[in-house]
Amino acid sequence: MQKSFIQLYLEHKEKIAHKWTSYLKIYDFAFSPFRNLPINLLEIGVQNGGSLEIWSKYFENALKIVGCDINPRCKELFFSDPKIRIVIGDSCREETKNKILAETSSYNLIIDDGSHKSSDIIKNFALYFPHLANKGIYLIEDLHCSYWKEFEGGLFYPYSAMGFFKKLVDIINYQHWAVAKERKELLKEFEKLYDINIGNDTLSQIYKIEFFNSVCMITKSIEEENSIGKPIVAGTKAEISPGIKDSEGAVFFPDQKENFWSNETSFESLEEKLIQKLAEKEKEIERIKNSFSWKLIQPIQYFLQKILKNSASNHQ
Repeated sequence: MQKSFIQLYLEHKEKIAHKWTSYLKIYDFAFSPFRNLPINLLEIGVQNGGSLEIWSKYFENALKIVGCDINPRCKELFFSDPKIRIVIGDSCREETKNKILAETSSYNLIIDDGSHKSSDIIKNFALYFPHLANKGIYLIEDLHCSYWKEFEGGLFYPYSAMGFFKKLVDIINYQHWAVAKERKELLKEFEKLYDINIGNDTLSQIYKIEFFNSVCMITKSIEEENSIGKPIVAGTKAEISPGIKDSEGAVFFPDQKENFWSNETSFESLEEKLIQKLAEKEKEIERIKNSFSWKLIQPIQYFLQKILKNSASNHQ
């Protein structure tokens, strides 16, 4: 019987590895279907190299286990397992990506345990998710840093790494937007801020996003498998809603081109439109107030004029 990742981790005596307890359980849960397959794995951020050694024990049939680190001293790391490879460089740079892809053009598992800065996490995803194999998993850990200013984050900062992955949830549901927008339009502010480019074809292959405490896991699949598909009606009795069987379960999707909340993608433009709408409402309220006041004042003025006129006549 094969040992679990947790067992291998706790028994490990070689190079130091450093992971949170919950991550070990997540690895077993997420990666066990790949365990006996001839996979390629990429880990961004390797520190002392211990996790690479544990990966090689866990994935005994792996073809390549590639670690990338910006620290040039990692080049001194020696591994007895020949399938472990080290690439030195900034993973966010094109030349480093080329070195990583020179090892193998496609990876089944990609783990981002790098700088944890929002900009680096988002740039890494843009660079490497296109090179994730079909049915592969892209896992980002230590996302708690996304809530800290020191790592370009914050609870309400819209352009944090966590903010980015929340946007991908909407992209999974692209089929239901009911507006004439491409998937990548939802990320245009991130593209401008972080100088990235993620194509619609790549975004259409986001099949599943799972969030754990400080971890986000994204599964890739072909676009056809990401569709909600056709409605399927089972059974023959429809005593409450008989129309379902006749329509074969067809559902009406309303057009959202007039929906204010479906036609802006940037926080700035939303804010501008909200301010504009607020100003229009204030003008309308002022107009109604003035109109209402004049309607009240007009008869009073007429009544006072009549009294003054009568009073003047009596004094003559």
